[in-house]
Amino acid sequence: MAFSTRVYLQELTSLLQQIDHQEVERIAQLLSATRVTRSTIFCCGNGGSAATAMHFAMDLAKLTARPGLPRLRVMSLNDSVPAQTAIANDIDYAEVFAEQLAGFMVPGDIVMGFSTSGRSPNVLRAMEFANQHGGVTIGITGAAESTLRSLASYVVSIPATNVQRVEDVSMVVTHLLCMLTIDLLDEAASVTVARSHSSAARAILS
Repeated sequence: MAFSTRVYLQELTSLLQQIDHQEVERIAQLLSATRVTRSTIFCCGNGGSAATAMHFAMDLAKLTARPGLPRLRVMSLNDSVPAQTAIANDIDYAEVFAEQLAGFMVPGDIVMGFSTSGRSPNVLRAMEFANQHGGVTIGITGAAESTLRSLASYVVSIPATNVQRVEDVSMVVTHLLCMLTIDLLDEAASVTVARSHSSAARAILS
């Protein structure tokens, strides 16, 4: 049998160990900062990467919500089938994400592109649009040298060319980003509460 479950899992484990954790942590810092800046995080991809983008957007919006605190503004550009099909039919499939950004994105917003190959025209157009209009660009992609890696300001590059392995690790990366962002946001909220209590105590004592 050509396919080996054991070998696949061994290779997957090896890929996970090679992820640039410092870059993942830098991206989490960017994502967590949007609670204060009120910037929006946009996500997009095709096929399995579309599912990853949608899953990540949902996780990030839901899991970071805390009572009494501003919620993260997160939007998957894959969510609106009518928008995507209208743009693809009337303009070009390469524009399905950039055209949506034209209606929503403002300078300082974050655009995250998921592409196993790093060559998906519509993801690249989203990166180009964001770069041209003051956005912050993040790419999650495979090992091949690609335009996405050169267009994105921040990149998590998964050292594989096999689509399934890149998709597997991409999902793990999104979960890492979620957990790190949650931790950063909760830590910042705790510091704010502590400072508020300290200020109140000083006011009472004075």
